[in-house]
Amino acid sequence: MPAFQSTFEELLQSWQLRLQDAEARETGWPARLETCIRICEESLLELRQWVMQSSFPGRDCEIYFFKQVKPVVMARYIYYQKIYRLHIGYFNGSGLLAKERLEKELHDIARYFTDNDHFYSYYRNGSTHHDELYFVRGQYDWRICPEVNHFDSLFSTSGDGKLAELMAYELLMKYVDGMLNPSPKLIEPAPLCGVTASRPAAETLQCTASRTDVVELGYALHAAGFFNNGRASIKDIMDLLSDVLQVNLRNHSHTFFQIRERKINVTKYLDELKIGLVRYLDQLDQLK
Repeated sequence: MPAFQSTFEELLQSWQLRLQDAEARETGWPARLETCIRICEESLLELRQWVMQSSFPGRDCEIYFFKQVKPVVMARYIYYQKIYRLHIGYFNGSGLLAKERLEKELHDIARYFTDNDHFYSYYRNGSTHHDELYFVRGQYDWRICPEVNHFDSLFSTSGDGKLAELMAYELLMKYVDGMLNPSPKLIEPAPLCGVTASRPAAETLQCTASRTDVVELGYALHAAGFFNNGRASIKDIMDLLSDVLQVNLRNHSHTFFQIRERKINVTKYLDELKIGLVRYLDQLDQLK
């Protein structure tokens, strides 16, 4: 397996270097994206040619290829195409329409994650118990991934195409969120002179709220203009909360979409905070 794996690690490394060079060399977005798309196409053709002319040493090698090699390249290929189409619409419309289009794109991405929640959880949790069903050729089942287009039984499995789409949408979500919230980074507070703590609070305090609760709190702070007089972006706020609380908020937009889709009590955590504070104040009053 290591020798087999090193072959594709070298190919992926070469592919990534070519992309980095293209992104650094091309200044205009159309030329840059077109070059990156072409590089991905060439790499996919190279991968397909290898599969056509060679055989996998074992089933674990086949799973490795269709789970960790092909989807990585395919995801970038999908990602660059979607950005290209997004820019065409973005720059041809007014600022308001462009903002609406980006927000709709973010909504559609979140909806895609929700519609594919089971497979997405399998991927994000690093699960392996269904790998032979998802990432081995000859196991294709349309009931698992019915949306897979252009099915190629020699170069595709039931799950590699879906995995590539999910990975591409993760990249696209970050890109769109960055376009919607391009404000500068939060200004770090100046250190307090002459004050040293015996033990930093970060070493003694641990966030025990759920990831969803933290996202709800972060969006509430953003909506209330809590940071920088309301000029801080939601991305900067989530980055701050993620660093301070040690909570993974990478896909906060997806989580926020799920919060918005709640049928009852959309502001569940904020309501719990209010109830908790009122209860605490009542207890203090009783002690008077």
